Formats: sequence, C-alpha cells, structure tokens
Amino acid sequence: MHGTALTERQASILRCIIQEYVGGGRAVASQALIERYPLNVSSATVRNEMAALERMGLIQQMHTSAGRVPTDKGYRYYVEHFAADSALPVHDQVMIRHQFGQVESHLDRWMELAASVLSEFTRNVSLVTSPRTSVPRLRHFELLSLQERAALLILVTQESSVHQALMHLSEPMSQAELSLIADRLNDLLRDSSAAEAETLIGDLHGAAKVVAERVVRMLQSAQTSGGAELHYNGLEHALQQPEFSSSQASAQLFELLRGGALLSELLPQVSAPTAERPEENVYIFIGDENASQGLRPFGIVVATYGVDAEVTGLLGILGPRRMPYERTISSVRYVASLMSDLMRDLYRA
Repeated sequence: MHGTALTERQASILRCIIQEYVGGGRAVASQALIERYPLNVSSATVRNEMAALERMGLIQQMHTSAGRVPTDKGYRYYVEHFAADSALPVHDQVMIRHQFGQVESHLDRWMELAASVLSEFTRNVSLVTSPRTSVPRLRHFELLSLQERAALLILVTQESSVHQALMHLSEPMSQAELSLIADRLNDLLRDSSAAEAETLIGDLHGAAKVVAERVVRMLQSAQTSGGAELHYNGLEHALQQPEFSSSQASAQLFELLRGGALLSELLPQVSAPTAERPEENVYIFIGDENASQGLRPFGIVVATYGVDAEVTGLLGILGPRRMPYERTISSVRYVASLMSDLMRDLYRA
C-alpha cells in the first residue's frame, strides 16, 4: 500500500487493533490484544510493534496513556490487504437471493429491498440510486396548457426519469394546438438522444421549433445531471454509533442524505462496468480520502450495478470510518452483482 511495508507480525497486530476498535469503539491497549488474540508474543513485543505502527502513521494515540486507534492510512492498509477480496458467506448469499425472489419483478421494489438488506447486514446507512442511462433518450413528452401564453412541458426518458419545464409562448395557443405539436414532435424525436434530436429539428419553424429546442435542452440537462434518485435506509443504525451521538454530527448526517452533495461528490469518482470489465467494482473512500470536506467524517463503500454499461446505478454503505469493512465490502459486492443479474433479466424480457 503506497510503499508501506509491514512484517507479518505487524500486519497481524494492525488487523487485531482494527477488529477490536471496530467492535468496541474504544482505543486499544496492548494488554487487550494479548488477552483476546492468539498473538503468542509478550506484551512488551506488542507495545514495540504498536510503536512502529504509530511511526508509520497506521495507528495513533489520541490521549496520553490511552490505547491506540487506527488512522485513515491504517484502515486503507487493512482494506487492501485483508478485506478487499472478502466474500459473503454462502448462507447469507442464499438468504439474500431468496428475499429478492419473493418480490415482484419491479425495479423500485428491488431498490427498496437492496437498501433494506444492506443496512441490516452492515448496521449502517445504505445508499441505492435509481439506474441511469449513459445517454438519456426521449420516450415521450406532453404539453399542458396553463394559460394562453404558458405551457408545462413534461418529458419522460427511456429509463422513466421525469423532467418538467415551464414554457412561455410567443402567441396564445389552445390545448388542442399544443397536443398537435407534441404528437408531431414525439413521432419525430422518439428514442433520440439530445445530439440526435438536434440534427432532426433543423427544418422546423415557429412554435414547433421552439418546443423542439426546449426538448433538446432538457435531454442535455438530463445527461449532465444523470437524473439519479437516492434511496437510503438504516439511519437508526447510524444514530446508535458513538461517532454520530452528538446533535452536530447527526445533523450533518441528515443534511448529507437530504441534499445532493453526496451524489454530486460520489458519482464522478466511480465508473460504470464496461464491456471489457463487466464485473461490478467496489470503491472505498475512507475519511480524508473523500474529495468533499462534508464527506470526510465518513467511510463509504459503493459499487455500480447495471446492464452492459448502458444503464447503471450505484449502491453502497455510508458509515463511520470505524466500520466492519470485510462484511461491508462483501455485502455491497454481492448485492450489486445480484441487482445486475436481475436487471439483465428484466431488460431481456
């Protein structure tokens, strides 16, 4: 990991420190390691190795005479050497697959169940976004008359993302006239991306031209924003963690989940599966590794799910830096793979 070389004994002690701290949330002393783990070395040896780990920046002593706690660098070493390839136990896989088999073949139900399963398995906040296409395409749109010179344009993309825009008309138009324009343009632009639609509207004139240009701009906006909707579950688990016991920390967590900061920071940092690499990759962001200041109190484990790199969503876990990474990574990886399998079946149907 980034040039950090540990002896086998140092790596083993670091792993024990992190497991102990994750389980109890209290600084770990050398004597606790001797009593609870089969290290087969003296307390003095453990203290010496802990001092070495501290010099390497993998653990730190928060207070004089207190035990040590892992640093972000220590968690990163643990993730890369002990947790990255962890697999969910087979009996847990069977249980999860059975739960998905009990719900209807409907994407919204799958997202709700994925969020519920992940939060229960990891005891932290689960995150699931609705799938989005890499290039949004028009399914259809409607024009609804609001006043003589105002209309509401409601646009639906192929992945069922809904977008609305208020249009000011240069001349009074009835609902019948608006519907005729919408019918004509839907026939012309259906299944088009923003770029494709732009090439099709060059010969239009008058109100039809104005409406078509607005449709193009809305498709462009949908492509930029992604149109992802965030589902989350398990907030009650997070609030039981000591890291979020203060009113300030819990308020920060609420704000993060309600606002768009979480997705705006995460989405650019993860990649969709590609034809060359169709497997779901797991991404881990620990503390100060997060690009956003608002995300740095957290550990985040996310993976993409989707269909042939064209329709992709994101799912994962948001929790304290002190999270059970092996359990979290294996759960996120398995549910992402299962969601991808279900979506492939749905889109082939």
